[in-house]
Amino acid sequence: MRNNLIIPILMMILIIHSNELFASILGSNTGNSKSSELYMIADVKLGKEASDLTLSKVESAVALAGGITERFHIVPFSVRDSVAQTLVDQNKAPTAAAIAEMLNVNKILFLNINRVENMLRVDITMIDANDFDEKSEGTGYALIHFIKEKDEQVLYDPSLLAAVQRAVAVCLNDSLMYSETDGKFNVIPAPTLVIGGIEFQDDPDLNMWDLYSRMAVASYDMIENIFETIKDCRDFVVYDIPTRDTIYSMFKLYFAENYKSPSKFEIEILGKFQVDYYLTGIFKRIKEGAELELGLYEIKEEKLYPVRSEKDILKEDDIYKLRELVQILTKKLFKL
Repeated sequence: MRNNLIIPILMMILIIHSNELFASILGSNTGNSKSSELYMIADVKLGKEASDLTLSKVESAVALAGGITERFHIVPFSVRDSVAQTLVDQNKAPTAAAIAEMLNVNKILFLNINRVENMLRVDITMIDANDFDEKSEGTGYALIHFIKEKDEQVLYDPSLLAAVQRAVAVCLNDSLMYSETDGKFNVIPAPTLVIGGIEFQDDPDLNMWDLYSRMAVASYDMIENIFETIKDCRDFVVYDIPTRDTIYSMFKLYFAENYKSPSKFEIEILGKFQVDYYLTGIFKRIKEGAELELGLYEIKEEKLYPVRSEKDILKEDDIYKLRELVQILTKKLFKL
């Protein structure tokens, strides 16, 4: 998704949090707030496609993810690095454990951030600074919505924050951690979903509809319509079509036929990418018109398992009527 809009308020908040005074952080950690702890980011690894993401943005996103609920605050990178240098000057190894001990840190974080086309993935390993055997792991996804048109620069901030929030909530085993926050901050650890092909089943004994003679165009229009309807669904992180096709191409599947049911190979690919859910359907020509059924499936062990479905009849050979029906069934399917 490409858009030259920026969320100024969110950007300002990120900058403010990245420059919080460390004194206030220590204050929160020493008794001013019973629920707030002090976390330290020990390492951040960026995948090849996310190499243009700056560490300052990562620091800001994690700081804001903790500050939104005041569940935790983070040690600024500048303070962490200063303590590390102090240890070096004392001929001591600047290990994460040593730095954490000097700063009285509660938890140590290791982040791994990757991107495939427009999908961002954040993996966090959270270690108890007092017991390195106690650790938890969490993964969060978010679709990138904003790209500068002028120079194709990715605007990571909103998506990075959402992915970090989801990963943190999983690490802390608190899926409702952000449930009482406002607007875009209100996210939950959501499973991923890919929109697949809609199988067109024509009947040669009936008059040929234009929708079926142009099924490549009609089917693509349908899946784009589905994406636009559910892209902001709180309960799922939905892959856009370009990202889906990029994943397929990585396995040398270059032409996804959107008017056919998914192949076994497609589902195997998505299973390898740890995609959780898949949407597909059937558009069947009948005497009354055409019956459209949309189904939601869970991907387990690289196979599809039905969750629920919705169906209705299209009575006219009309792309606009079809769009309306697609939206109605999609909203029913996802309880929107």
